[in-house]
Amino acid sequence: MSRTKTRSLIRKDIELAPLAAVIARHFPRVGTHEGREMSEGCLAFTQAAVALAAQYAALRHQAHESESRRQRYEAIALTAQQLRFALEGLTESDLATLAAQQDLAHQAYVNELDEHRSYDLGIQHEVSGEPYGPRSANHMQQWQDLRWLEQGAKRLCSPRKRGRPENIAERWAARQFVFLCHKHGWSPVRVAHSGTEKQQSDPQSSDAVICLAAIFVSGGEHEVRAKRAALSALKPLRDKFTYVDWTTGSFDHSYLDPEPNEYTVSLKELTADRHHGIGQLPDFTPQNK
Repeated sequence: MSRTKTRSLIRKDIELAPLAAVIARHFPRVGTHEGREMSEGCLAFTQAAVALAAQYAALRHQAHESESRRQRYEAIALTAQQLRFALEGLTESDLATLAAQQDLAHQAYVNELDEHRSYDLGIQHEVSGEPYGPRSANHMQQWQDLRWLEQGAKRLCSPRKRGRPENIAERWAARQFVFLCHKHGWSPVRVAHSGTEKQQSDPQSSDAVICLAAIFVSGGEHEVRAKRAALSALKPLRDKFTYVDWTTGSFDHSYLDPEPNEYTVSLKELTADRHHGIGQLPDFTPQNK
């Protein structure tokens, strides 16, 4: 096959939006009837997938914001340390000269203010107990301002782990997706089309992988990375894991202790371990009436 044809097939395979259209193409036909029953099943799955995509987007944004904050605190800690080292390298004469220039810079700023604002600025410094002017460089060293700024910023930026960052949002969404598939009759959930998918290092993506990738794209992931992320998140789920499902209305009644449904889940199957509530009551109606 030529490179052009191969690329065209790849481009066609990674069309992962819009989400509803992707699900409509890849959602399996469960059962023997393909009419109204199947369209309702596909619609219910699509609605659940759209909700999952929104939750995934929120988690992804939260993870991104957390990393951005970590980087900003890390930059503050590094800058404070570098400034502290630079000040420690100055002589007493250098520090005195720098302090004098600080005062001149501050005075030039005050001179640019009109009389009323200048007066308010002085009152503000008096009320706050701060000196009317900048804290000189040598005083900054004596009070260790930069050291505590550096240490405080370091406490707010936990060290980044080595290697590739954990895709927590993708792993969470993959578990939710597998449970969703089983719940709507899509079992087993396959990573690849082949029955020998465990032996394949780069299997052809299954319908489930494509749908999960479409959820990632709908949640803000780039199409080029979405399929690989979906494949990586689904592969570990061949092994069984515990899934806890809080049903709608679990916390509506304060006099009842909320109790979730617990399941043992894998790509192959879903097994209910414990159900919320007392279940279906037996029917004691006489059979002869």
